[in-house]
Amino acid sequence: MRFDSCDAARLHYCLAGVGTLVVGALPPIQLGPHSLVLLPPGVAYRLENASSKPVRLEGRARARGAPSQEAVPTLTAGQGQRGVETVCGELRVGLADGSDPFTTLGKPLVVHFGGTEGLRDQFAMLLAESAQPGVGSRVLIEALLKQCLVLALRRWIECDPSPLPWLAAKSDPRLSRALHAIFEQPAVAYTVDSLALIAGMSRSAFACAFQRVFGQSPMSLVKLVRLRRASELLITTTLPIAEVAKRVGYSSRSNFSLAFSQIHGVDPSRFRRTYSVIGK
Repeated sequence: MRFDSCDAARLHYCLAGVGTLVVGALPPIQLGPHSLVLLPPGVAYRLENASSKPVRLEGRARARGAPSQEAVPTLTAGQGQRGVETVCGELRVGLADGSDPFTTLGKPLVVHFGGTEGLRDQFAMLLAESAQPGVGSRVLIEALLKQCLVLALRRWIECDPSPLPWLAAKSDPRLSRALHAIFEQPAVAYTVDSLALIAGMSRSAFACAFQRVFGQSPMSLVKLVRLRRASELLITTTLPIAEVAKRVGYSSRSNFSLAFSQIHGVDPSRFRRTYSVIGK
């Protein structure tokens, strides 16, 4: 099953079976019972079972149903034989400064819970509610998914806090100012000096603090945010690729195409042909 790129972060929790989740040119993520994967916005990916038999890839634009539905939508692919079964959802998180913290993720976050820890009880309740939905089921299911996300974030932080730098950045208003500027105006020709000025710090102190908190340099994060924004423009508009490049801060289409391919595994033209929602 192939999922198109969208503007929301998405999660998958494996209930049963084994398989893989594949994102662009990244190594396949191995899925088994109690594996949870959080994918950043603007990422297209596919789920595959562990069968060696040829299968037909089935496309899905979104991982959700209409907002008015009480029940969680069920997506089924294949010929009725169970392969890998997951619970999936979409997440939008808006911080006080208007930014989405998941946009800064450079790659999916993966955590493997044991069968007797973490999310077992929450997903048991979720599945029971999904099997017999009633009034208020959607609100309850969304609350359960949020609880699962919090537990997963705790586990990620325990293992490695660097993929979630915004948790630390929120406690430092100087870094928050720089982060907000990058999100709000990614096309600006930022330099480390200009971002340090926005933060109200010296260049060396800003670069050191940014690297420590975000796990990457300021300009690396600028590049990541620009290319995430570019993927959204490619699939939701008909703007020429040169114009998309310009809107996210690239004066050269060739430089933009090279940078985009390094992040997404395909060039902008192929990405648009594969995942554009225009006319679908």
